[in-house]
Amino acid sequence: MARVLHLAAGAAFSAALVFAQNPPDSQGVKTPTSRKTPSVGVFLDFDTAPGTVPMEMMKKEVDKILKPAGVALDWRLASENRGDQAFSGLVVLKFKGKCRIESWGETGSEPQPGEAMTLGATKVVNGRVLPFTEVECDQVKRALAYLPPQAGAKERQKAFGIALGRVVAHELYHILARTTAHAGHGLARASESLEDLVSQRSMGFRDEESTAIRKGLLPR
Repeated sequence: MARVLHLAAGAAFSAALVFAQNPPDSQGVKTPTSRKTPSVGVFLDFDTAPGTVPMEMMKKEVDKILKPAGVALDWRLASENRGDQAFSGLVVLKFKGKCRIESWGETGSEPQPGEAMTLGATKVVNGRVLPFTEVECDQVKRALAYLPPQAGAKERQKAFGIALGRVVAHELYHILARTTAHAGHGLARASESLEDLVSQRSMGFRDEESTAIRKGLLPR
């Protein structure tokens, strides 16, 4: 039986969403946003050192999901933020727990029938979505229980990264589209099953969500 998880926008956090202006070109004239691919700086912060394979798979999965929206992601460690880069949008992702698989059979606690859990939460203040998301790695890891018993170490590492990518993509939708709303279908739904997070079936946004992401990055 599929276990349900929640990927809702989360609790209040006192911060403000800031969008940097496009840098001027060599003649000192700003390039119109509509003629450029919006670049979003995604800064990563971890409780503990993450696994290399899951992180690379996570980035690939998110890039693939957001490609139809025409958004380019610039992945950085939070410690690398010098405050001198210009992006169309900025996001901080805080990964809690252990974002690595340290043993062959590691999956976390076994999901219970009908159990609901929060895997990712994005900060909201007075209805305004802020660019700060927390991802619960130990909870996401529980999705590995739905892999075939014969799945090897490499397959498990990749599946964990894909699951993280789908959680992150959902939260980025809230931030980039500037919305707390959820869709009835697709990755923008309010909940998904843990099994779907590690399935080989592609997951993504509908055209409506991709359009909302593009519009959300336009200057205001």
